[in-house]
Amino acid sequence: MMRALGAAGMMVALAGHPHGKPAPKHPATKSAMAPAPAPVFVRPAPPLPMLPRVGRVRVEAAPDRVVVVEDVVLPKGDWESGGLDLYVAFGSPGTPIAIDARLIVPSPGGLDSRPEEAGDPVTLEHAARRTAGAQALLGRPQMAGVVARVKETQLRRAYASGEVAVLRLRSLLMAPAADATGARDVVVRLGAVAGLPLTLGRIQVGSLEAQPWITRAEASLCGPDAAAWPLTVTVIGRVSGAAKVPARPTIAPEAAVRHANDDLCIRWWGVPP
Repeated sequence: MMRALGAAGMMVALAGHPHGKPAPKHPATKSAMAPAPAPVFVRPAPPLPMLPRVGRVRVEAAPDRVVVVEDVVLPKGDWESGGLDLYVAFGSPGTPIAIDARLIVPSPGGLDSRPEEAGDPVTLEHAARRTAGAQALLGRPQMAGVVARVKETQLRRAYASGEVAVLRLRSLLMAPAADATGARDVVVRLGAVAGLPLTLGRIQVGSLEAQPWITRAEASLCGPDAAAWPLTVTVIGRVSGAAKVPARPTIAPEAAVRHANDDLCIRWWGVPP
């Protein structure tokens, strides 16, 4: 009996010894390798079937917040079918608090005749940079922004009323801090299609408050290659009796020489709080 117990103890000791052979694992305990995920193919975005233009940029400011409205005109061009996935980069001073987009049909009186026009809501998807399936519209592809997914049905409804649709983008931002002169500013992204800068139309600055408080505004193209010549800005609801500042000569935005990497810088001054 003692001899049998001793032999059993030696076998246990040998099994734990470095020179002993480890017990074989049961096949069920082997870790299964997870299959590699199949690559996802994203069809590259086709060329835009039209040449868009920025018909209007409007800044509506209050002391604590700013709304930037950008109307991108989409002529029908060669469009026949299909939706559009358009990449729009964020401007400055940073990521908007909120952003929405609508596809509208401009009335015969132009974009200003019915500013309350609701239009069709356009789905927006946030992205760290432009995706392969989206066509760059505003800003540079490596910037954070949103993909505006305009459906084919929306385009058909818009073009049934005319040859032009307008993608209206509205961004709500925190008000930028005023500089030493009291000026506040935002950077609005412009764009290029197939290397051609989009034509820039009117620039407007107005007040979000019931009581006007904007005294003056300026705008210019900004960027590494931008010409700093001041652009014409319309101030809506200017404070009456505001101190006059010698006006510098300006040029109409559509007449300005633009580069593909230019942005639009807009500054405004208001009544001190």
